[in-house]
Amino acid sequence: MHSIRHYRAFQIDLDGNVFGCINLVCSDDEEAKREAASLVLTHRIELWRLDRRIAQFDLPAESAHAAAFIR
Repeated sequence: MHSIRHYRAFQIDLDGNVFGCINLVCSDDEEAKREAASLVLTHRIELWRLDRRIAQFDLPAESAHAAAFIR
């Protein structure tokens, strides 16, 4: 039987501020990383489990450049 783990994917704006949080329920860190990576659209994502940062997913360079012009 697989255990269920709770994660949080924090949405980070261009200034480095958290502006949103998405709760994820996954069986392990690898599944959580895949889920969090799929959330990278127009902002950086940091994946956390409790008080431990699991991973950080940055915008592709061309997306970050385009997002700077939207501000």
